[in-house]
Amino acid sequence: MDMHACAPRQGTGRMDLFFQTLLNGLMLGAGYALVAVGLTLVFGTLHVVNFAHGAFFALGGYGVLMLQQAGLPYLAALPLAVLLVAAVGFAAEIAIVRRAIYDRGEHGSIIVTFAAGQAIVAAIILVAGPDPMPVASPFGQATTTVFGLFLSGQRLFIAVMSLAVLIGFALWLTRSVRGQQLLAVAQNARGALYSGIDVPTIRALAFVLGVSAAGLSGALLASIISAFPTMGDANMITAFTVVILGGLGSIPGALLGAMAIGLGNAFFETYVSVSWTPALGWVLVIVVLLLWPQGLMGRAQLHRH
Repeated sequence: MDMHACAPRQGTGRMDLFFQTLLNGLMLGAGYALVAVGLTLVFGTLHVVNFAHGAFFALGGYGVLMLQQAGLPYLAALPLAVLLVAAVGFAAEIAIVRRAIYDRGEHGSIIVTFAAGQAIVAAIILVAGPDPMPVASPFGQATTTVFGLFLSGQRLFIAVMSLAVLIGFALWLTRSVRGQQLLAVAQNARGALYSGIDVPTIRALAFVLGVSAAGLSGALLASIISAFPTMGDANMITAFTVVILGGLGSIPGALLGAMAIGLGNAFFETYVSVSWTPALGWVLVIVVLLLWPQGLMGRAQLHRH
């Protein structure tokens, strides 16, 4: 009698663990998607491999921190931090990217953007110091349960914000004039120029949007991981894993890759090993590139060009 009564409870527990892991993976993937879409947007439009992406991520985190230290609440500091990152990104595009990278191939962009990223990190250390600093959020200690599933307030806020931004960006990209122009430049910059599109302006817009997405990710995640100068390094590596998996330059591929990495990491941590989880993304990349050299959706992107 006791054994029969115990079996459903064990089965229910296993199902609860499965759905909790699934939810964690989806929320993790939403956070990955935001930073990865910014990275793939820059590559898809500008053909620039942006190794400064992690530095802009850190800049977003420190932007929120410094604005909070100036007396602003978290929700007010968040958009202002993104505007700060956008302003720095715009200045970097005009002063560095536009002058030193365009039409010079991916190898040149790696060197220049890596150097720019190191300069930003050095500036952060000079202004704020090298030590990690906590970033307060009104959702930081909040938790809730829905249908028996545990939800962290800040992670839920990150997932909702990421989803809202990604939906808004998708609508802007497909339904606005500037969005259509950005797609045209990504497909054929010379043809877009001949058709009357202001290509330099669209390139600057793409770069600013890409680094702003990184800055928003950093601003959102700083309350979980704290703000420290190299906080963007691990997230940049994850973003590169995601965009390679989905297909370089493919925004739908970045979304698919983010969900694959998020779900894969969550299930691997739960059912296999936490210590081996960082290797999972690269194993997936190797397997996918062996089967689909352009990534999961890279072929579609290539055919569109």
